[in-house]
Amino acid sequence: MVPTILIMDEINEGNRLFLEKKFQDAIKKYNIVLDKEPDNLIALNNKGYSLSKLKKYSDALVCYDKFLQINPNDKTVLINKISLFRKTGEFHKAVGICDELLKNNPDEIIALYHKLRILKKLDRFAESNMICMKLVDIYPENGEVLYEMASNFLKLGDIEQFFNLLQKAVNTLPNLKNKSRQNKEFEKFFTDERFMNIVSY
Repeated sequence: MVPTILIMDEINEGNRLFLEKKFQDAIKKYNIVLDKEPDNLIALNNKGYSLSKLKKYSDALVCYDKFLQINPNDKTVLINKISLFRKTGEFHKAVGICDELLKNNPDEIIALYHKLRILKKLDRFAESNMICMKLVDIYPENGEVLYEMASNFLKLGDIEQFFNLLQKAVNTLPNLKNKSRQNKEFEKFFTDERFMNIVSY
């Protein structure tokens, strides 16, 4: 039996290396732990996250899936899987996990954020906006969500709602003005007087 304090020392060292973006070195530390305790949940998740940072997504998925075999309802690891599937473009798998999480936790903020962006990627703009509205009900002054709603309305062809929500978004979060001026989705408005009034300082 390996003393718990030695296991935690290796995990803490792995975490330190991770924060220094030395992901390969961090993985070596987590592997030391997993060689001694193959079901160590902290090491499994952190190794998976490190592998994901290195874009070794299939290896990361092995770690997450092993973790979830032991603890299938862990929100952190389920959200890590959603992020992974978004990065690999497997949006339908990502939405499936979002729905699974939201079934038991309908106000799970991070899952809602992921879902609204995934639905947008799938060109399901009206559904994405339904999630946005739920988030705005929870956080009425959330500029990022208002910005996502504005973008969705533009895709849906509702220009008036686009402008109204963009104005609210930049009022709440002024740094969205720069983002708007660089957003290719909004390119057709770069010479539009109303748009420029909204995004100018």
